[in-house]
Amino acid sequence: MNSRINKLSLIFLLGLGLMLSTIPSKAEANVRAPLSTWLWDTAKIQTKGDEILSFLEKQNVKQVYLQVNSQIPVSAYKQFISKASRKYIKVHALDGAPDWVSPNGGQHLKSMFDWLRAYQRQALPQERFSGVHLDVEPYLHSSWNSDYDNSVLAYQKMLSNAKVYSGQLKLPLGADIPFWFDEKMYNNSYGKGDLASWVIRNVHYISIMAYRDQAVGPNGIIELVKNEVNLANKLGKAIIIGVETGQSYEAQYVSFYEEGQAYMFNQLQLVQSAYSKVRNVSFAIHYVDSWMAMKQ
Repeated sequence: MNSRINKLSLIFLLGLGLMLSTIPSKAEANVRAPLSTWLWDTAKIQTKGDEILSFLEKQNVKQVYLQVNSQIPVSAYKQFISKASRKYIKVHALDGAPDWVSPNGGQHLKSMFDWLRAYQRQALPQERFSGVHLDVEPYLHSSWNSDYDNSVLAYQKMLSNAKVYSGQLKLPLGADIPFWFDEKMYNNSYGKGDLASWVIRNVHYISIMAYRDQAVGPNGIIELVKNEVNLANKLGKAIIIGVETGQSYEAQYVSFYEEGQAYMFNQLQLVQSAYSKVRNVSFAIHYVDSWMAMKQ
């Protein structure tokens, strides 16, 4: 009798442990607000499109920034976006590079929008992009250090033109910026102030690259994004807080690569709690490939 009871108790405890192990932590569950992510390797929509979309659906991703690559057949975009639409996932056209602030940078922007305009024209409603997302990072161009003022001006001109082009397509415009743009000043034909404020005022939403692996502390996500979050809230603009999952060779504190997904979601829960009274705050995970490969 005692042996039978012990066996039943053991079975019960094993079953309970298995059940508890499959329940997400409270922090992870609470960060199931809609997420965004970047998909840079466009060719994968042809080879792993269904696998990627299944992962995104499971993770409650509602917005994907898909790199525009004119070498990929239009039919592949149509198929991928149509499938994403059925899962209530919006796909934004992603492009940008540091040389977009070079003297000939305007041509890169124009080429991207020319392609996008032609694509939208021939696509069915469920196959169309839902927005434009720019990742230019002008500070990686040589002119940022050698000719800062003109480099910033070129960046502002580029973003202003993008705003006009995206408006013509009736698409919202978003942009990636680093968390330290609020420390970079400008004084030119666009007025004067800090770059973070200027970008927030001139796009529909921003994605702030808050690449840190901790929420609290002077070098934590909460502190680093507070100025941008407060201004975006004041202006009624959406702000997306981006975090890194890829391996970083800059410093260990840049990415959640070492800690894994569970830890990442716990940290994002702390950020979410800190800004619980702020409207339009969400998170973006950089990027699809590294996120799918990271440890749980």
